[in-house]
Amino acid sequence: MKQDQVGTIVGSSVHLTGAIKDSSDITVYGSVEGEINSDSRIIIEESAYVKGPITAREITLSGFVNGTVTAKDKLELNSNGTIKGNIDTNELLIHSGATFIGKCTMPDKKKSDSVEGSQDFEVEVEEEGEEENEEEKNKE
Repeated sequence: MKQDQVGTIVGSSVHLTGAIKDSSDITVYGSVEGEINSDSRIIIEESAYVKGPITAREITLSGFVNGTVTAKDKLELNSNGTIKGNIDTNELLIHSGATFIGKCTMPDKKKSDSVEGSQDFEVEVEEEGEEENEEEKNKE
């Protein structure tokens, strides 16, 4: 494996206080009190405890996090994972058994996918038969 592909690993017996920032993957088995930031992916293993904000393109969480979690693309909260804090992500997958206490913010895909200058509008759908009743009322 090339040196630039290794990333950062916090071992299970490590207690780190401070910020971690890496352009490649970060995997946490131990405990971290502070910010964790990656341009790529963060994996919080089942044995991990994190107190502080986490930011990455993609996050997989199986341990405990007390803080804001921001996943630019995708956040996966596994069945044994816990988040106490707010989530901001484009795609969210929460497995059965996981714990999430906080608020989740996701972008409005309808607005971001719409063509510039287009307008939103509501369509009212009538049940069959109601249309006939409306026509009869209008004739009277």
